[in-house]
Amino acid sequence: MQTDALIEGMNALGYKVSNLSLRDLAHGYEAFLERQKKAHFEFVSANIVWKATGEPVAAPTTVVKTTVRDGARIKEVRIGFIGLTRHDPAFLKEVAGGRSIVTIDPLVAVEKRAPALRQKADVIVALVAMDLEQARQLPKKAREIDLVLGGDSTPGRTSTQTRTDDFPEDTQIGRARVLYAGDQGKVLGEVRLFFDDKKAIASTQRTLVGLTREWPDDPGLAKIQETVKVAINDYNKTQTESQSPFAPAGTPAPPSSPPPRTSTGKLPLAAALAQPLTYTGSDRCAPCHEQAFAVWAKSGHAHAFQTLIENKQEYNPKCLGCHTIGYGMTHGYIGPIGTPLLVNVGCESCHGPSSRHPDQVQQGFGRTEGQALGRPTRPAVSPGWTPIP
Repeated sequence: MQTDALIEGMNALGYKVSNLSLRDLAHGYEAFLERQKKAHFEFVSANIVWKATGEPVAAPTTVVKTTVRDGARIKEVRIGFIGLTRHDPAFLKEVAGGRSIVTIDPLVAVEKRAPALRQKADVIVALVAMDLEQARQLPKKAREIDLVLGGDSTPGRTSTQTRTDDFPEDTQIGRARVLYAGDQGKVLGEVRLFFDDKKAIASTQRTLVGLTREWPDDPGLAKIQETVKVAINDYNKTQTESQSPFAPAGTPAPPSSPPPRTSTGKLPLAAALAQPLTYTGSDRCAPCHEQAFAVWAKSGHAHAFQTLIENKQEYNPKCLGCHTIGYGMTHGYIGPIGTPLLVNVGCESCHGPSSRHPDQVQQGFGRTEGQALGRPTRPAVSPGWTPIP
């Protein structure tokens, strides 16, 4: 749903060309072909190829003719685009019919394709999804390139932005200029090209515009975003409600009868340690930690789940890990019906599951050590508390 909405949004924005990268094939080649039919723009890639032949799975290059502003000495320029992504030797996408898709070295691909593209275009733009250092090698390998636009598609890498001036070996490599505008659509990269009467680039202006809340939403795009956001939340709601509202299968079952307690009302140590380590909710902490509970109750953490409801994201798995207690963990948050006491960012989000506390106050219980122990991305540090596969 998100990918289809991106295609619809790019159509509305008037995209002409998009670089095909590995993430576009995540749902399979057949799914990509269906989305390609919906796109009003071209996908290009020179180094995502068929394993058997080495030929690109999409057009390696394309040329877009565009008019120049009124008053210019020339009326039209031909802009040639070549798509390049990082080379991943481990990437292998199987396709019906026994075919496979792989990547090849982008430096080899650009050296092969750029000369022919120069014969058809006045300007060559490389659309790239790769490490910046490798992108800087492209104009050295193919001197026909005038402009390198893109970002780093390597998983786990931080967002990359470049300078907006001509800095030797940084943003200017030979005749080429480089602009990386980060990722996630938070920054708009703009390049203005100025031509001489021979259609050669006389100068460039590069700008990075942060898309903060000061910029109003486009009504058409806002409608697309709201529609897909609600649809995804409804889908996740259906998935959640189809599951059991209780602990996931395979977790320890509670005893058929409660273990005997001591005269003080506490469980014996052995019995307490034998109980499954579970989340119990923040309300259970209030009687003994009244002051801390009062501070928490007035904080934004105590209303974190309401933020999701207001934004129609209360069933979004990408959000629940930070807005609930123990989502994705054994005996953690599952849904609002089965685990209503585990909504919001509570005490156990940082201090860990508290079912054995205060029956047996273990030494060191509640220590955070600077980590949010309740998040599914954190390692399990307590016995019986493990991520759900």
